[in-house]
Amino acid sequence: MQKFAKRLSLLKPSESMAMSQKVRELRKTMDIVDLTIGQPDFDTPEHIKQAAWRAISDGKNSYTASYGIPELREAIASFYKQYYRANYVPLKEVLVCPGAKQGIMYLMQAFLSPGDEVVLFEPCWLSYADMIFLNEGVPRFIPALENMAPDLKQLESAINCKTKMILLNNPVNPSGYVFRREELAYIVEIAKKHDLLIISDEIYDRITFTEFHSLSQFESARDRSIVVAGFSKNYAMTGWRIAYILAAEEMISRIGLIHQHTATCAASASQYAALAAITGEQSCVDIMCRTYRERRDLLMPLLANSKFKAIMPEGTFYLMLDCAGVDRNTATPAEFLLNKFGIASVDGIFYGASSAQYVRLSLTCGENVLRKAAARLCGGEEKASL
Repeated sequence: MQKFAKRLSLLKPSESMAMSQKVRELRKTMDIVDLTIGQPDFDTPEHIKQAAWRAISDGKNSYTASYGIPELREAIASFYKQYYRANYVPLKEVLVCPGAKQGIMYLMQAFLSPGDEVVLFEPCWLSYADMIFLNEGVPRFIPALENMAPDLKQLESAINCKTKMILLNNPVNPSGYVFRREELAYIVEIAKKHDLLIISDEIYDRITFTEFHSLSQFESARDRSIVVAGFSKNYAMTGWRIAYILAAEEMISRIGLIHQHTATCAASASQYAALAAITGEQSCVDIMCRTYRERRDLLMPLLANSKFKAIMPEGTFYLMLDCAGVDRNTATPAEFLLNKFGIASVDGIFYGASSAQYVRLSLTCGENVLRKAAARLCGGEEKASL
């Protein structure tokens, strides 16, 4: 039998998926508070669903233009001009793809040669390293500061002759950190100095509780900057698998070749749903963002009474909890929370060595669930057997 490619041996199973499976089993005998979920607990807004139904009913069910329907690409470019004063040529600098993860994979395939290095700031989304490995690249991690903020002072020292790009997540999954404009400007300056690409994964760009700046706003770096964003988080459309890539025409034309030979195009109905999302009423986004902020503001003071230190998120719907001050024996932080308190979380080690003593908690659940979790962590309630 033919052996698998060696690169597969470098991949790790998704920890959040593994924890979800464990939770399903434990729920047969225990009352588990599940704070692992990495997707909105809202349904897709009705006007978006109706747009998809209309498209299907009107027979728009075949292949579309590979880069996406022109109306959607024009709407995305218009959105960036309105929100970020960024100018993209709709039919040349916008590529619609089936999910932001797919888009980032395209970029790794397009730009990485064997041995090329990608600079990442810890903590960072766990799939980045595996996508780099799959394309024979090497992730180079910059350890986080004590509060899980990126340590930009270490950026230039992490760059060498093999460095090809800097990959950002803004806001950051799992910490909720939002990059300041001056921080992005510094990264752009270093990228220019060393002739590097910059990729900014901005999938949570509308779920922010402070001022947000997009890499798209740095016009002077357009020849080396790529923005990946989409509809999954902002519009509760995770299952629709629809996102986009913004870059200079030369880069989009090459990335588009990979897209053509991989997916052909994004799903037609999803594109029309995305068009309704980005051009329609935006109050649904505001409501979801406000809800996540209210949940954060509920949980933070409750956790102040526990032995755990919470990092205040500035965006996303996650919160990192420092478990360093708790005696866990040999258990990982997530194992400890699950076994002692019946709280399911994701171990921080999967987001980088800097966050090994942390867990990621998700705010995609109701107020009562968050209060129950806080009560357990503060010693007011232990886990319960069914």
